[in-house]
Amino acid sequence: MSFELFLLVGFLFGMGFGFFVQRSGLCFAVGLGEIFSGRWKRIVRFFLIIFIITNIGFLLSGFFFDDLGLKPIGLLRGYGLYNILSGMFFGAGILLNGGCILGTLRQIGEGDLTFVIVLLSFIPGMALIIYFVNPLLESTYIPQKILMGELLGVPEYVISLILATLSLISLVFISRKGRKPKK
Repeated sequence: MSFELFLLVGFLFGMGFGFFVQRSGLCFAVGLGEIFSGRWKRIVRFFLIIFIITNIGFLLSGFFFDDLGLKPIGLLRGYGLYNILSGMFFGAGILLNGGCILGTLRQIGEGDLTFVIVLLSFIPGMALIIYFVNPLLESTYIPQKILMGELLGVPEYVISLILATLSLISLVFISRKGRKPKK
């Protein structure tokens, strides 16, 4: 597969995902609130669908391009005061913003120009993370690169397929549970 074709597929997928997000009103932060308010099925379905698509996407991209695919990108930095402070800042940002970055992009796409200010405020926030918080964390925590495959002694693609299959079974089970049988 050529890079141009890969770029076209990514562009079309992005347009489709953007359409899906706009039509569904998906926002991860609001969705987490829905879980606690008793409307958990909708957001759990979204999370499972997104997990299945990204899981299969990473799995397939690793076969087409060696630079892509499943990699040890998750750094485990431990726990402590920084995690508590980060969670408080993240929660305060969600409260002030009214949602996450996905919800912000959806609102801009729907024409709410107030969220352009929110989007522009992400730039200094990310600069703060990159130039201040990350160096602080790197000096205090010892990050560890861990892959599930290495941890369990199983190839990564097997774990990926198992998780995608379990997610698909869960999605079918959740979708069928609330339906009444036709007479």
